[in-house]
Amino acid sequence: MTAISKIRINGFKAFPKEFELVLNGKNLLMYGENGSGKSSIYYALHALLQSQYHDKGAIYFDKDSTESIVNKDTTTAEPYIEIELEGSETKYRLSQNGYEEIPHQPISPLRDMNAECVFINHKFLFRAFSFRNSEYIDLFPIFIKDILPFVLTQDNAEYIGTIYDDVMKGIQRHGKSNLLEDSYKKRIERFNLEVQHIINQINSIVSEIYNKNFRNENERSLKIVLEFDDNRDKVPLPNKSYWLRCDYRYQLVNKAGGWQLKQISSGYEILQPSIILKIEEEINGTYQPIGKPQTHFNEARLTAIALSIRFSLLDIIAAANGRFMALDDMLISLDMSNRAKVVTFLLNISDRYKIYLFTHDKTFYNYVAHIITQKGKSSEWTFKRISYKHTEKRPLVLDDSCDYLSKAKYFYELGDYETSAIYFRKTLEQNIGERLPFELKTRADGGFLELQTLWDKFIKFYAHNGTPIDREMQKIFSASKLLILNPAAHFQRLVNPIYKLELDEIFKLTNYICGLSKIEKQLILEQGKTLVFQHPKENYNCSFILDDDLVIIEGEHIVAKIPKCKNIKWEYNGVEYWNFELKKRDLENPLIVATPKLTNFIDNMINKVPLNITQKMFIENCKVDGISLLEFMGNIDLLRISVKI
Repeated sequence: MTAISKIRINGFKAFPKEFELVLNGKNLLMYGENGSGKSSIYYALHALLQSQYHDKGAIYFDKDSTESIVNKDTTTAEPYIEIELEGSETKYRLSQNGYEEIPHQPISPLRDMNAECVFINHKFLFRAFSFRNSEYIDLFPIFIKDILPFVLTQDNAEYIGTIYDDVMKGIQRHGKSNLLEDSYKKRIERFNLEVQHIINQINSIVSEIYNKNFRNENERSLKIVLEFDDNRDKVPLPNKSYWLRCDYRYQLVNKAGGWQLKQISSGYEILQPSIILKIEEEINGTYQPIGKPQTHFNEARLTAIALSIRFSLLDIIAAANGRFMALDDMLISLDMSNRAKVVTFLLNISDRYKIYLFTHDKTFYNYVAHIITQKGKSSEWTFKRISYKHTEKRPLVLDDSCDYLSKAKYFYELGDYETSAIYFRKTLEQNIGERLPFELKTRADGGFLELQTLWDKFIKFYAHNGTPIDREMQKIFSASKLLILNPAAHFQRLVNPIYKLELDEIFKLTNYICGLSKIEKQLILEQGKTLVFQHPKENYNCSFILDDDLVIIEGEHIVAKIPKCKNIKWEYNGVEYWNFELKKRDLENPLIVATPKLTNFIDNMINKVPLNITQKMFIENCKVDGISLLEFMGNIDLLRISVKI
């Protein structure tokens, strides 16, 4: 069986409209504040899986039912919960029509999935130890609500919870007599034996799980035992366990100074079972019983004990088969050190169970995400945050691994314009940086430049390459940089409020920059090419030949391979090799036989020829094969290239 690929919810709890959560078979870590809708996803999975045990679709999705959990604002005609599994287009759906498979499958994989999936939230942990100080801890109510509906019998024929439900429907007697039907007695016996099997399984490993995974170094080892014995006391004692029974009810009454049994029921009644938690603590090498664990241990240790009991039923030997653990804010009572132990345990079994972890604690979310990354397991997880958009009465989900622009749009939709502005700034920094060569976006020490400096270099770079940035976009940047693109937004709330209209302008700027092509060129002037410069105003020209290829590469880096010049010739007013200092022809001029580097030769011409030659004039009026050098080189300004070799 493969894992869940998609979850769809429409009209259920917090989701008035269709919502889709894509998992692609991965583990899930989701952060959302209270009321954001994360628990609705947890309960959607719970309701769908439990339909294999007790199909309550007709009740849950009936708006007139007292148990209805249809969203009050939905306009959906037929609300539903639905999942898809990897590699399959079959939809497993729960709606007012009950559980359905579209198309129908001869054998439902959800039956086995429900038997192996685990749901734990803070309510489960609260129920586990919400006992008065005077009480012994009876875990049967927790078992019948949170465990037995998910556990199949040993022969995989039915859920153990189903047997209990059958017994509780009513006592079945043989004819009109007071004798129980054999089939009814067998159902009771089957239930007790199946529960005893589960209890034995838990007792065989629960102490080891606790001591190995959750005990602090300075704490004593514990021996944890669940008692489920067939005690036959007429009046149940509070510190003893009992099987499910159908019998007369008795109580002790004080008569003539002594206690006597008195039957207080006129007929048979169903007497509830009890599963008593007993804990012993190691003291000086021997284990001593703890009378009332709920008063002896703090909340952190009680939580660890409860989790150890539940985790004892995990199958961590068999290969993964689509089963999962859904955990909703179950660790809110623990400090970070104790939470860390639970996280470590979960990550260690995440190759056997998919983990769907929901939390409202952002610090905890960041911690878990960090540990996952540290262990090199990020590719196995999807990281989401969920928020509630009150204006539209619906949750919004963000993939936390998405780009800055998606995050900017997410917070924009929520109306959190300040956070949106932060991500817009990051988006601009990233997109401008991606379009600049390394040499232009870094400082001399290798650090990255601030946004304003990046922007200035960006404007010049694209202008020099013949793609000037739109004037309107430049105005938007100038108008926004002090308010929305203020670096202080990274660290604190802005003093001035940020309004939607101003962010709309940044949307325009961001979309414009994202639409610009990155300048990536490789230009070659082959060896032997003749370059000719003609002064636009004076009767002066100069020519030379390249002794090697001129190569310019633009991509992540701007690099130019600059050749040397040879066969240099020049003429002024019709006189060849004119010497401006001597004011005559100079056939002995060393430049005639020299081979200077191209850039040095151009610099010397600009500085020593007294004809007001500029870099711009040279690059625009120097021609190759009759084409200006600037046009031939795609408007790249050769003299401004940052790295030359």
